[in-house]
Amino acid sequence: MGEQFQDTTTRGVEVSAKSVDEAVARALQQLGCTREQVKVEVLHAGSPGRLLGFGAEPARIRVTRVASLDDLEALEDADPNGDVGAALAAGELEIAGEIETADGVGAPDGDGAEAADEASAPPRDAVRDAELARIMLVELIHRMGMRELQVDVVTADPLLLNIRGGDVADLIGRRGENLRALQFVLGLMLNKQLRRHIRVTVDADGYRSRREELLMGMAQRFASRVRSTRTPMQLEAMPPNERRIIHLALSEDPDVMTESVGEGDARRVVIKPRR
Repeated sequence: MGEQFQDTTTRGVEVSAKSVDEAVARALQQLGCTREQVKVEVLHAGSPGRLLGFGAEPARIRVTRVASLDDLEALEDADPNGDVGAALAAGELEIAGEIETADGVGAPDGDGAEAADEASAPPRDAVRDAELARIMLVELIHRMGMRELQVDVVTADPLLLNIRGGDVADLIGRRGENLRALQFVLGLMLNKQLRRHIRVTVDADGYRSRREELLMGMAQRFASRVRSTRTPMQLEAMPPNERRIIHLALSEDPDVMTESVGEGDARRVVIKPRR
């Protein structure tokens, strides 16, 4: 039986249950709202515990009622002296809209929105999953003591999160090692919570795109040398995602070919002339 209570800070209803989905269902029943009429914030994803459920922790969420712009206008018309603005400021009521992301995916439609924009938007489940991932990542980096950092959803499908603000060099680590570890941990947490596999990519101040450009330039430079000398050349050891960038960059080159050699962390790409 999940615990339900009203948050004393008046920022909505907090509900705990065995899972996030069950907690959402309880909150909707308590508020008498539909899923589209509320905003859900995951405060704690919960844990199933160990053998026989020992150590299990319930999921805890905060649910806030939301209103569309039309609803707000109707409230103002019905009660001009009402406190709609105060309710918004206090967090008891929020303006409805999909999750706002860095590229505008899922944001409320503007005046010039067209049907084509709606067709290109990601599925609603993908947007919801992206927000859950963002919340989890914020919690992770805050627990690491980096509370000045913020997280944006760049795209919901495929899921790409970007960490920004402050000095992210330590978070990235040597050649992105720390960033990859953080991405791995987040992926485990997210897949466990959703009970299905979802691929998530974590970036920090655009590091991945800069690194990809650097690797593609490196691939072309080494390919040019191999083309001139007709001698194979080995690149430095790289993780799988970076080796893949090299392979793709030269996959259609008529003069050179690539292959990976070595084991584990020492695995690297060899560029050699095509026979």
